[in-house]
Amino acid sequence: MWFKIDFNRLSILLLPTFLRKQNLVKYVQALVTPIGSLHYKWSNWRIENIFKIEYSGQVCYLRKSLNDKFDPLQRRIRIGDGNIHEVTYIYTEVELQNAFLHTENESQIIWIRSEAETASTGLDFIVFVPQEVYDSDFFGLHAHIKFYKAGGKRYNILIDE
Repeated sequence: MWFKIDFNRLSILLLPTFLRKQNLVKYVQALVTPIGSLHYKWSNWRIENIFKIEYSGQVCYLRKSLNDKFDPLQRRIRIGDGNIHEVTYIYTEVELQNAFLHTENESQIIWIRSEAETASTGLDFIVFVPQEVYDSDFFGLHAHIKFYKAGGKRYNILIDE
């Protein structure tokens, strides 16, 4: 490709043949070293930008990009809905609703959940990550998700158990 350049080799090839002595070649290569360093930084920047362009904010692409970057071997990062638990609505006597919460065969225990655990969390999606990824790259996860998420979407990062 046009962007893969070996500046040390190019500097030797551009020297006239009668000037290709060992000391002069080393001197010219020393002069070209900063350009090679800039080219190396530019090529790494190019690879990072190509990585960013390959993904979007869709759930499947966001999950893939998170797993590629933060958990490439085990791929344990997943994305869920903003609703952690279903809401069971209980009616009052004044509302005159005939609501049966359970049958005779089912358990009679109803779990009352807090507002933070139900559908009214105000979150659009939740990213579940393993404990070690959460501890080591928490701010990187936030930055990565903010880059790809659609505007106005709210999210939270939780530890997957």
